[in-house]
Amino acid sequence: MLQQLEAKGWLQRAEALHYLGQHRIEEAADAVRALLHDENATPWIRGRALLALAQIENGVAPGKFGKWVAHDLAALRIAAAEVLELHGGTPAETWIDILLKDQDEAVRYQAAATHARRKQEAAWAVVDPLTRAPSPRHARTSARALAFVGSEAALQRLAKQLRSPDQTRESLRGLIDQQNAALIPLLLNLLSDLDPEDLSYGTVLTTLQNQESQQVIAGLATFLKKGDEKSVCTGASVITVLTRSPELGTPLREALVNAREIKTIKAGMIALGASVMKPDEHHELFTKHLNHENSEIRSLAIRCLAHCRNINHYEVLAKSLADEALEVVHAALSALLRQPAIDAPKGRLVHYLQEPLSNSDETVRALAYDLLAHAGGEADFRPAMAALANLLRGTDDELRGAAAKALGAIAPPNQIGEVVQTQGYLAKWMVLGTFLNDDKHSAFHVIHEPEKKIDFEASYLAKYIWVVQGRRRKEDEPIEREVQWAEGMVDQTDGRLIMSAQLPPPGSFAVGYAVADIQVDAEREVVLDIDGDDAFRVWFNGKQISEEIAEFQSRQDCVAQDNDLKIKLKAGSNRFIVKSANIDHRWWVRLRLTDSNGFPIHFTTP
Repeated sequence: MLQQLEAKGWLQRAEALHYLGQHRIEEAADAVRALLHDENATPWIRGRALLALAQIENGVAPGKFGKWVAHDLAALRIAAAEVLELHGGTPAETWIDILLKDQDEAVRYQAAATHARRKQEAAWAVVDPLTRAPSPRHARTSARALAFVGSEAALQRLAKQLRSPDQTRESLRGLIDQQNAALIPLLLNLLSDLDPEDLSYGTVLTTLQNQESQQVIAGLATFLKKGDEKSVCTGASVITVLTRSPELGTPLREALVNAREIKTIKAGMIALGASVMKPDEHHELFTKHLNHENSEIRSLAIRCLAHCRNINHYEVLAKSLADEALEVVHAALSALLRQPAIDAPKGRLVHYLQEPLSNSDETVRALAYDLLAHAGGEADFRPAMAALANLLRGTDDELRGAAAKALGAIAPPNQIGEVVQTQGYLAKWMVLGTFLNDDKHSAFHVIHEPEKKIDFEASYLAKYIWVVQGRRRKEDEPIEREVQWAEGMVDQTDGRLIMSAQLPPPGSFAVGYAVADIQVDAEREVVLDIDGDDAFRVWFNGKQISEEIAEFQSRQDCVAQDNDLKIKLKAGSNRFIVKSANIDHRWWVRLRLTDSNGFPIHFTTP
C-alpha cells in the first residue's frame, strides 16, 4: 500500500489511502501527510489523504486543522467536512458552521451531512432546504444527510430520492457504510423495483449486508408480511443470498401460501429448501407443490424435499416417478439416490421403479438402474432379473452394461453367474495355475501338461516367484509348489474372469489355464468375442482358434482382443480352453457368444 501511494494513477493511490486509513496503519502517517501537502497531486487525492490521516491519528490537531476548513481548494474543504463527521472535538461545531455557509454547493452538502451525523433530527432545519431538490452530483451527500437525520419526513424524502433513476446509484453510495435499522425497509422496497441485472441491485444487497444482522432479520420478517408477490419474491431472494436464518422460515412459508406467480414460488422454495433453513419444517409446502402445473416447480419441490431428513422419500415421491416431464422424473430419482436405502420398499423395488425402468429416456433408465443398485437387496433380485432380462439379451451394450451392473449389486453371490451368462459370457470355469512366466512372455510358448490333456483330477508341479510391482530381482529364486484344478466363477457382471482372484498368488509373471464346457440343443454357427489382459491362446473343441499378445506397459492395462470369430457349436457339449498369461498389474480373460446379429445365444453349463 505504501508503494501504491507513489503510483501515478489516482485509482491506486485512492485504494491505498482507503486501506491505510481504514486499518489505521500508523507507519503510513508520514507518507500520507507528505501526499496531503504535495501540491502536484490532484486536489481530490489530497482530500483523501486528509481523511486517511485523520483516521490513522484518530483525530485532528485543533491548532492546525482550521487551514483545511479555509483552504482555497474546494476538494480539501469537502474532505475537511468529512473528517469532522467523527473528529474535531469542541472546535468542530464552529468549523461546521463555517462550511455550511461555504460558497461551494458541494461543500455545503457535505457539511450538512456532517452536521446531521452529529445532531440527527435536530439538524433537519439545515438539511431540509438543501435536500428538497438535489442535483444528481450531490445525491450521495444528500442521502447521507437524510439518513443521519432519520426522521419520518427525512426518510420519506430519502425513499423518493432512491427511486429517482438518475440519483439511485449515488444515493446508495452515501448509505453503504451506514448502520441504521430505519434504512432496511427503504432498501427492501427499492430492491423490489430493481431488476437483478441492474448494477444498483448488488449495491443495495451490500448496503443491507452492512446492517446489523438481527435488524435485517427483523426487517425481512416485517417486509414479508406485506404479502404481495413482489415483496415475497424479493424477501425470499434476500434470504437466499444474504441471511439464511431459520427464524425467517415460518414468515416466508406463511407469505407463500397465497403466492401464484412462478417466480415467487421458485424464490420461496429455493430459500426454504436450503439445509440451514430446517427444510423439514416446511416439507408440507414442498409436498403440496409436487402437484403444481408447472414442471419446473415440481422439480424444485423434489430437490427441496431431498434435504428433508424426517420423511420417507420413497412414499412421498412415488407418483413423481411417473410424471410426464422428464426433468421431474430425473429430480425424483436423483433425490432417492441420496436417501437411506433402508427406506426403500424391499422386495418391491422393481415394481416401485417400473415406470422409470421402462422409460424411453436413457438417462431416466440409467438413474433407475443406479437406484436399484443403491437401494435394492437380494429380495429384489428375482423381480429385477425378470424385468431386465431383455436388456441383458439386447444389443445395446451401454444399456446392457448398466442393467447388469445394477443386477450385480443386488444379486446373491451364487447368482451373479446367471447375470453374466444371460449376456452370453462364459461364466463357469475350471482354473489351474500358476506357472512361471517372465517379462517376455516366454512361458506363454512353453507347452504345459494341461495343453496335452485335460484331467481335472490331476495335479502338477509348477514354479512361481514373488515380485513387487512387476520388478523381479536377480537374486530371487523360483519356488516350486503343487497346483490343482479348481472351480472358478465369473463374479464381475461385465463377464471378466479375474485370473488373479481365482488362482493362488502371485499374479505377476504368471501363466494360468481356464476351461469352460457349455451345452446347446442343436448345431449352430455363432460369433465369439475374446479379450484379456495381457495375453491369451484359445482352443475350441480341441482346435486352436486364437492367440493374441498385448504390448506390455508397466502398471497399466494391456488388453488383447480378438473379436468376431465365427465358430460352429455342435449339438451337445462344447469345450473352450484358455491359456492366459500376465506380466504385472491386472490379469483377466473374457469370452462371449452371440448370434450374427449381436444377440447373446442361449446355452447351459453342466
